[in-house]
Amino acid sequence: MKKVFIIALTMLISLGSFAQEIDIKAKGILDKLSAKTKAYKTIKAEFQFTIYNKSEGINETQTGKIQIKGDKYILSIAGQDVISNGKDIYTVLKDAEEVQINSIPDEDEEDFISPNTIFTLYETGFKYKYFKEDKGMHIINLYPKQADEKEFHRIALFINKAKNQISKVNIFGKDGSTTTYTIKSFVANTAIADSKFTFDKTKHPKFEVVDLRD
Repeated sequence: MKKVFIIALTMLISLGSFAQEIDIKAKGILDKLSAKTKAYKTIKAEFQFTIYNKSEGINETQTGKIQIKGDKYILSIAGQDVISNGKDIYTVLKDAEEVQINSIPDEDEEDFISPNTIFTLYETGFKYKYFKEDKGMHIINLYPKQADEKEFHRIALFINKAKNQISKVNIFGKDGSTTTYTIKSFVANTAIADSKFTFDKTKHPKFEVVDLRD
């Protein structure tokens, strides 16, 4: 399940170049959403993550939490915490009592995962089209330009019209799977100490530290 989550998050965040086709209505909504999101000093959110594939008999759900402050974040899901102080990434594997330290990859690396961009994932890598409004949600379909290189063919973005924020993301995989992220709670501009975004060895004295930085 951990591997499934990382693959899904990669599909969300690690994307290619922007297409030339512009849907004016969709662009207006996304630009407004982007401006509001980038104005937040901090974000705290809880989400539900589900992957469903009928042919493979997969229907799994987990919950997670994320805290974001600028280029710093802490993501908690599936028995692990992924912490970044903006320079390094600490992956805390609780069951294994191990923490792995990696440098943040260059932005041009295809497999670079940056959870702090999850609420602005639509800004690069897509052409987009307004689909419809349903139950107070703007639904916008995102299509990757370099579709042949992706494991998905479409992402549906659900934007709460009244709150002007992302409520749900559906990823439609080429293998017939549907991955859904549902935002259960979202709080902006609460105080988060910088110390939250570091691994405190004194609180985990038995953990083995594996430094994988160059």
